[in-house]
Amino acid sequence: MVIAKKKFGQNFLVDHNVINQIISEIKFDPSKTFLEIGPGKGALTRELIKKINPLTLIEIDADMINILKQINSKNLEIIQIDVLKLDEHFFNKFNIVIGNLPYYISSEIIFKLLPIKQITHMYFMFQREVADRLIAQIGTKDNSILTNLVNFYFDTEKLIDVNPNAFEPAPKVKSSFIKLTRHNKYNEFVYEQYKKIVKASFKFKRKNLKNNLKNILSEKDFDSLQLDPTSRAEDLSVEDFLKIVNYVFIDDKKNSY
Repeated sequence: MVIAKKKFGQNFLVDHNVINQIISEIKFDPSKTFLEIGPGKGALTRELIKKINPLTLIEIDADMINILKQINSKNLEIIQIDVLKLDEHFFNKFNIVIGNLPYYISSEIIFKLLPIKQITHMYFMFQREVADRLIAQIGTKDNSILTNLVNFYFDTEKLIDVNPNAFEPAPKVKSSFIKLTRHNKYNEFVYEQYKKIVKASFKFKRKNLKNNLKNILSEKDFDSLQLDPTSRAEDLSVEDFLKIVNYVFIDDKKNSY
């Protein structure tokens, strides 16, 4: 009997109603290439392979690989590796990525995939707390670094809330299944500067922008930007952060930086 391994953050999705809901939410297109991360025992894989040809799997656990090999399909490619060790060239082959991610590395996986332009959609199971940050609205406490870095590249949508008893073993947290859709709204070449401004703005969650950006913007700069220096980072949109990026790093008329 193969049991879940804590070191891999394994919680296997076993509720067939939830699996069917997930399948119904995914947009299948024969012209697209699909990747599943962390398939585990393959409960979702067995349904995906009915819709997708071919399907590539990434799984780190050798015990799970042996189970996945029992799925009788010549259209299944199984790769045993830690997903975080793969470079961007591997992911360039895929358009749609699906996964029940290990919650302890879910953010790392997302950040790794964000800049891969060929990936147009991602469908992932997240811990509810992370999911709430991904879909957070401006001005709410969940609006965070994660929210704004992901929103630079993707629109986010919560599809399904999932209770712990849908998994084996049941996690101690609730989960949500999220859809991310690439939007191409912003200039990718400013992302590193954008990330720097976002992280600085959120450095101290309880402090306002004037304090967090004191080494970057003066009172006069806030006036020029028409931003309230007493507001907090959670009150800003992606466009607001990009306005700061343009002012600090790009605007040739500004000669103090």
